Amino acid sequence: MHTALQLRARDFAAEVDGEPADLTSVFPDWQHYDRFGIVVHEPYGAIGASYLIQAAIVAFYDARPQRRAGRGPGIAEPNDLAIYPEIYVFHVGGRHGDFSLFDFWPARKEVFVDADPRVVLDAINDRAITRLAVPDGPAIAVEHEYKEPAAARDRIQSAFAYSATGQVEQPSIAISGVRPAAETNPRDALDPERLRATVSAPDFDREGSTDPVLLQREWAHRVMQRAGEAEHGLELARSRRAALKQGRVIRETYRRISVDDALHRLVPDV
Repeated sequence: MHTALQLRARDFAAEVDGEPADLTSVFPDWQHYDRFGIVVHEPYGAIGASYLIQAAIVAFYDARPQRRAGRGPGIAEPNDLAIYPEIYVFHVGGRHGDFSLFDFWPARKEVFVDADPRVVLDAINDRAITRLAVPDGPAIAVEHEYKEPAAARDRIQSAFAYSATGQVEQPSIAISGVRPAAETNPRDALDPERLRATVSAPDFDREGSTDPVLLQREWAHRVMQRAGEAEHGLELARSRRAALKQGRVIRETYRRISVDDALHRLVPDV
């Protein structure tokens, strides 16, 4: 649960409707029970919303600071109060890369579903997602199962369109990384070879980790088990990330959309 100690609101700068804003404005009225979900259609597509994911992680921990319990400046013991963030990634129609470095953990928080909008919505509702991000693109007319859209409308408080490129048309929200911590997880997720070399080293121990040795081994096993997953899309994902850089800062944009809009973007238009 490295993100509990790694990420703070100060690592990011937000804009809402073209004006500078506090990071809390991205997810208004976030409550301790909120759960973030992101739908992914292509290899490493969620990297285009890296800062939105991490803003949700910050909101999760800020809602109940005791969730950050563990070693670190200003962090109280005991360590057993710490929990992983309630964030979920929905891989639609394939396995689109290992996102465990963002603390989508345990493994059940990366959800693999068929490219069927009904199946995707079932998975979102099953996990009680309250803040949802979906890939931007054409809306697809869907007749969902009876009352499933109503359940989503009743529960989901915020919905966003994002792009695997990191930039959407007509954005209403932008988040920039202003400290090195903001880009650590996106950078490392796009370097699976180095990650595998790290976890396979005999003396593997993540620097500064608060995780027990057994968990380290479980995570290393997962990394090795998913070796090669979606790596055909790495070059494109890396070039997209590099294109976002403005000087020393990376800036992502997203568009607020209605829940109904989001429910028509759950699968790619093929």
